[in-house]
Amino acid sequence: MGAVHQPCLERWLEESNRSSCEVCGYPFDVERTPRHSPFHSLVIYLKKSPRDLHISIRPPKIDLIRCLALTAMTLAAIYIFIVAGDFYSSNNYDNFPPAKWTNYSLVFVGFLIVFSYFIWITWTLDYHKNVWYWWWQKTSIVRMNYHRHSVNEMKNLNLSCNRVISRV
Repeated sequence: MGAVHQPCLERWLEESNRSSCEVCGYPFDVERTPRHSPFHSLVIYLKKSPRDLHISIRPPKIDLIRCLALTAMTLAAIYIFIVAGDFYSSNNYDNFPPAKWTNYSLVFVGFLIVFSYFIWITWTLDYHKNVWYWWWQKTSIVRMNYHRHSVNEMKNLNLSCNRVISRV
């Protein structure tokens, strides 16, 4: 249990995105340095497919297409509501009271559509920001900082790992 190659352990900690032993929870003193700058990693995240990044997410390109479609539909709906509102307010509908309520409902539905659009944009950007940040942190380079441990500390560590393994 005690003989593990340093590069193998660093690679394992890098891939698992952890800084402690998964078996016994022993914390390793590691230093993480990002593999890419934030801007460069964002470009990589947007250009490559999730399969190439080895993550299972909604593709950003699909969300960009959805965003363009929703933007066009939202603008078209707002245009229709403005034209309809102008039509009802410019023509004299004094003898038809529901026309006034139609104007109010058009304004309400227009605000509701714009509000929903911005909520969706916010959630989508937040989702991709979190996934990108997680991927950026996961692709960091891990280096272990070694300290001289006493023989008793290493024996205690091996005993605790062996106890955890024997329970499983």
